[in-house]
Amino acid sequence: MSDAPNQPATPKITRRMVLATSTLMAAAAGAGIARVGSWWGAPASPSFDCLTSLEADLIDAIAEAYFPPGGTPALSGKDAGISRYLDSLFALMDEPTPTLLRMLLHALDDAARVTRFGGLLALSIEERGEFLRSWTQSDSHLVRGAIGGLLTFVGTAYCGHPEVREACGWQFPCGHER
Repeated sequence: MSDAPNQPATPKITRRMVLATSTLMAAAAGAGIARVGSWWGAPASPSFDCLTSLEADLIDAIAEAYFPPGGTPALSGKDAGISRYLDSLFALMDEPTPTLLRMLLHALDDAARVTRFGGLLALSIEERGEFLRSWTQSDSHLVRGAIGGLLTFVGTAYCGHPEVREACGWQFPCGHER
């Protein structure tokens, strides 16, 4: 008689399982490298100094989720022209910082595709806000730091907008003059 009744059988790992897993992991790594390669060094769109049109749209989508329309002032982050401000700011930064920030935008978009089944641009404002909050509450300090830094740039740009400064009663000029 056995001392351990009803113990589940230990699954056996076969050579075929190891080969299949290795192949899938290699394919995923290759796809990931190809994806990052498509972001890295992408030339700026004609109307921007540093950003592509997609990256500008991603920034505006993030800004709109962070500062939705309504309230005082009734200016959304998207309507405040955050992408134009950040484009000018990124163009002044030394490499690799702007490139890494641009890659973060693409990583956020791809993460939304995987976890929310739609890119950031396809999500509603509420879904984008929830998605960004999930990143700010990540167990990884690197993820929290990356999204916190990006949101700091977005918040600084929004608070520097003349309508926001006026609504808040700030008397000093700060931020990018529009």
